[in-house]
Amino acid sequence: MSASSDPARAAYDSLAAGFDRRWREYIDLSLSKVIEALSLTGNERILDIACGTGELERRLIALHPRLHITGIDLSPKMLAEARAKHLPGDVTWLEGEASSSLVADDAFDVVICASSFHYFRRPTKCLNSFRRHLAAGGALVLLDWCDDYWMCKLCSLWLRLTDPAFYRAYTARACRSMLLEAGFEVVHAERFRARWPWGLMLFVCKRRAVMPVSVT
Repeated sequence: MSASSDPARAAYDSLAAGFDRRWREYIDLSLSKVIEALSLTGNERILDIACGTGELERRLIALHPRLHITGIDLSPKMLAEARAKHLPGDVTWLEGEASSSLVADDAFDVVICASSFHYFRRPTKCLNSFRRHLAAGGALVLLDWCDDYWMCKLCSLWLRLTDPAFYRAYTARACRSMLLEAGFEVVHAERFRARWPWGLMLFVCKRRAVMPVSVT
C-alpha cells in the first residue's frame, strides 16, 4: 500500500482542521502522561512518530526550548496544522510513514509514539525502525489504547467493522512481548483510564545494545 492510499492518511486529512478542538480533553490527558514519562535534560534529540498537529512539540518546546525535535506524520493536512503553529526552536516536520527511512539511524535520544500504534499494519517493522533510529541507550515512550479494558475491546470490534484506517489495539502483555522481541528493555509500564471509552497503556523502554538471539 502506498502512503497516498493509506486509509489512515485519508482519515486524518479529513479530521485535521478541527482535531485539536474536538479531542482537547483526550490530548491533554494523554500528552501529559507522555511528558511525565520523559526524563529530559533539555537538549535531547527527539523523534515524534505520527506527530499529528504538533501538540506534543508545542508543549515540549514551551518546557525545554533547546530540544531538537523531528515530527513525522503520514497526513499532510495534520502537518499543515502543525506548521501553522510556528513553533520556535529546532523543530522539523516530515511527511512519511512510521517505518520511514526519512530519518537517520542512531540519530535520536528519544523516540515517542503516542496514540497511533493501533493504526500500524506492520507493527513489528515499525518497532524495529524505532529501535534503529535510537542512539545507544536511547529511550522509547509508547502510549496507545489498551485492549485489556472491556470498553476498548468493544470499541476495537466496532472500528474493525466500520473504520478502514483502524488496524488493531493490543493488550499490555502483547505489546510488551512485541517490544521485547524488537530489542527493547521495558523499564516502566502502566495502564490507566482516559476519557471514555478509552483505557490506555504506557511503556517506557530502553534500546538494548545487543539484540536477543532467537533459538530455532
